[in-house]
Amino acid sequence: MASLHQQKGDRPGWKIRWRDAAGKPQALWLGKKSKRIADQTFVNVSELLRAQSAGIRPEAWAEAWANETKGRLRSNLVKHGLAKDENRNSDAERFLEAFIDAYVAKRTDVTKRTKDNYAQAKRYLVEHFGADRQLQTITPADADQWRRWLLTYAVRRDKDGKPLKTMAPATVAKHVKRARLLFNEAVRGRLIDSSPFAAVKIDSESNSDRHHFVDRTTTTAVLDACPDHDWRLIFALTRFAGMRCPSEVTRLRWADVLWDSGRLRIDSTKTGLRFCPIFPELLPILEAAAADRENDLVMNRRLIAGYAVDANLGTQFHRIVENAGLVPWEKTFINLRSTRRTELQEAFPGHVVDAWLGHSSKVAAEHYLQVTSDHWTAGATKQTGGQIQPETAQQERRGNAGGNIPAYSQAFGANSDAETCSKANKKASKTLGIGGSVAQPGLEPGTTEPESAVLPITPLGRVLN
Repeated sequence: MASLHQQKGDRPGWKIRWRDAAGKPQALWLGKKSKRIADQTFVNVSELLRAQSAGIRPEAWAEAWANETKGRLRSNLVKHGLAKDENRNSDAERFLEAFIDAYVAKRTDVTKRTKDNYAQAKRYLVEHFGADRQLQTITPADADQWRRWLLTYAVRRDKDGKPLKTMAPATVAKHVKRARLLFNEAVRGRLIDSSPFAAVKIDSESNSDRHHFVDRTTTTAVLDACPDHDWRLIFALTRFAGMRCPSEVTRLRWADVLWDSGRLRIDSTKTGLRFCPIFPELLPILEAAAADRENDLVMNRRLIAGYAVDANLGTQFHRIVENAGLVPWEKTFINLRSTRRTELQEAFPGHVVDAWLGHSSKVAAEHYLQVTSDHWTAGATKQTGGQIQPETAQQERRGNAGGNIPAYSQAFGANSDAETCSKANKKASKTLGIGGSVAQPGLEPGTTEPESAVLPITPLGRVLN
C-alpha cells in the first residue's frame, strides 16, 4: 500500500512510497507541490500501483492522467512501469504487419505449425487492411467486413482467373479466431483500448463435408504400399494410436515405447504428457521396426529417424496412397485420427478415449466423430427397441375413436344386479338431492326435473302442463 510523505530539510517536497511485488522499497519524488496537487497525484499513482499489482488495466482517469504527464514525473512513472514511454513509437505498436510479426516472434512456446497458422491469418489481414494500417483505426465494422470478405475469397481459380472455390465457413472461423487472439494481445499490451474482433461472429470450425472414414480395407492397402518402416510407423501411429501427425508422431522416441506396460508415452507440445495403449493393431508394426533396427537401436533415438520433427509429410503420403490404387482424401492425417476416435468411441467410454487421444469429448463431437456407412446399415437393419406385434402395433396406431367402454357380464340384468342398481339409485338420489332412478347400462337415462322456485328447467321439446 502506498503512502504520501512530506519531506523537509535541505530538500523539501513530497514523496510517494510503496513496496514492489518483491517487497523492495520504492519511491516516487514529486518535488515542491501544494498539498492539494500532491494529494491528487497520490490518488492517481495509487490506482496505477493497484492495477500493476493485480495485472489489470487501471481506471481510465488514472491512465489518462499518467499519459498526460510531462518531464521528470513522466520519466519516473515510466521507470516504475506506471506509464508508457512518450518517446516510444515503434512500428510494432502502430502498424498491423509489424505488430503481428513481433507477436509471433515472441511465441517461443508454440510449434512451427501454430506459427504457420498465425502467418496465414496475417496474410489475409494484411491483404485486406494493408501492412501499414494502424491498429487503432480498425473498427468493429471493419472486422465484420473482413469476415464477409473471407467468405467470398477465392482459394482456387481456373486458368482465366475465374473463382472455382471460395473459402469454407469453417476455415473462415479459424482465421477469425486467430485474428481475435492477435487483437486481444494488442489490448493486453495497451496498444488499443478494445478489440474490434471481440463481437465478430465465429461459426463452427468443423466441416463434416471433409470427413473421410479410412476403413480397414483401405488401411491394409496403404500399409502394404508403405515403402519402409518409417512410413509404416507414421501411418500406424496416426491410424491406430490416433496421434497427431506430424507434431506427436515425429517426436516419439523408442524410450517412449513402454513394452512392459503396453503403453506409449506421448509428450505433446499441445496438450502435455499423456499415455495411450499399444493397441493390438499397432504392436506387430512396432515390433517389426524394433527388430529391424535392433543393432543400432538407441533409446533416445526417434522412431521416425528419416524425417525432421517439423517435416511436411503430406505430399509423400499422397503418393503412397496413389501407389496403393486409391484416391488421397482431404485432411489427410486428421481424418486418420478422426477414424480412430470413431472406432474407439464404439468400444470404450468417452472419458477414457479423451485421455488416450488428448482432446475433450466436446472437441471430439465437433471435429472427430463420424457417422459411418456401418452406422447407416445398422440403423436400417438392427432393431433397437422391444419386439412389437403387428396386430398390436396396428391397434395402437388406430386407437378407439369413442374411448374405451368397459365390458359388462351377461348376468348384469339378473335380479341380483337389479337389486344392486336399485340401492345405487337410492344412494345417488340422497347424495345429489334429486329424484328418479339410475338407468341400467344400455338404456336411455330418465329425465327428472328438479324443483325450482324461479323457473322450471325443461328438456328441449317437452311441453309443460
